[in-house]
Amino acid sequence: MIATALLLTCVLLAPPDGEGDDAPTVKNERAIVSDYLRESYHADAAKYAFRSDEASEKDLKFVEKPVMRWANDDDWSGDVYVWTHEGRPEVVGCILSGPGSGENRLVFHEFHLLADHPIAPADLLTKRRWSPKEGIEITPVSGAPEPAKTAAGRLAQMRQISRKFTAHMEADGPWELRLLPQPLYRYGDEQAAVVDGALFAYVWTKGTDPEVILLLECRKTAEGKLAWHYSPVRFSNRQVWLQYDGAEIWRVDSHREPQGNATELVYTTAYARTMPRQPAEEGKSGEKPKP
Repeated sequence: MIATALLLTCVLLAPPDGEGDDAPTVKNERAIVSDYLRESYHADAAKYAFRSDEASEKDLKFVEKPVMRWANDDDWSGDVYVWTHEGRPEVVGCILSGPGSGENRLVFHEFHLLADHPIAPADLLTKRRWSPKEGIEITPVSGAPEPAKTAAGRLAQMRQISRKFTAHMEADGPWELRLLPQPLYRYGDEQAAVVDGALFAYVWTKGTDPEVILLLECRKTAEGKLAWHYSPVRFSNRQVWLQYDGAEIWRVDSHREPQGNATELVYTTAYARTMPRQPAEEGKSGEKPKP
């Protein structure tokens, strides 16, 4: 009995296969690379300044903390950020990267307008001038319940409504995307036109890359009543579409950036730069390498 107990103890204490003495080193290296990528993504995002309109003297507020961090099983990853005006997001963007040639990674920048009006033109690090010609269309949700009186009640309703939408993408055949149960970003003001709102993400099963974002808002109507509204937001250059209660309500074809260095579309994505796959080793001074 003692021998059996001793054997069991040895089995429980032994490291799993592939996790011997080198496991902490591998884990630390992965953490270092991950931190390096996240710092680089944030550094790029922080360089952007958007304005709600050309007459505005103030930039949209950059929310420093990413609303989502994602990774796929093919070594692509990215961080999603929002820029807000009076608390409501008007731009959503993603800084992402994936394997390039040799020891490099390719960095792309992706943006979609969330305002229901055009914003001021902005110069992107993708060497494009982004000046959306029009805002996004925000539509009442058919058959939606009357908005609840409390914030907690409205959040429960938004989750329920988001499940009635199904997002799909064409990638070697049609794929149904997976809805993340928690919203990426929650906002609202009881005294404003948008009382409550949230961004929900639909991701591909290869990982957690958001391919479609659903904007849901409790808005005041012209009659002063509250009602639920939505807007689909493409976050992929592939063909994507949305169904509501099983019926297709929205579809966009594969995205191609317009010729030249300017775009008036509400969505833009393009190559921004190349970066080393891993951070450079710390110098003799002990300073950490900059992204």
